[in-house]
Amino acid sequence: MALPGSIAAGAHDLSVHFEGLANPTRLLVVERLALTPEMRVSELAEFCQVSQPRMSWHLRILRKAQVIRTRREGREVFCRLDREAIAAHFRSFARLVSFAGLPAADLPNANPISEGTS
Repeated sequence: MALPGSIAAGAHDLSVHFEGLANPTRLLVVERLALTPEMRVSELAEFCQVSQPRMSWHLRILRKAQVIRTRREGREVFCRLDREAIAAHFRSFARLVSFAGLPAADLPNANPISEGTS
């Protein structure tokens, strides 16, 4: 477990976030939701060619991973990307993998070793 205040302190949140994205169906949901403000669960299930219970299972994982948000309107449930949370996780990941805490733009250029040279 990371020390409070360390860069890796949010690693658990990041692992949950990335685990939520670690499935082709869930990535398809994210890709589809990126193109529209929101969609019904039934529309997403049809688009992904999965049953509605299976889609609800995927969406529960995406909600836990803070990738989507849902709202209920009567019997219908609507989904949308949680763009703010996704951006926050992206910034946390960028800090975690940054070179000595430097922003990516300030990283030294890598000198790849050419093949055939010693």
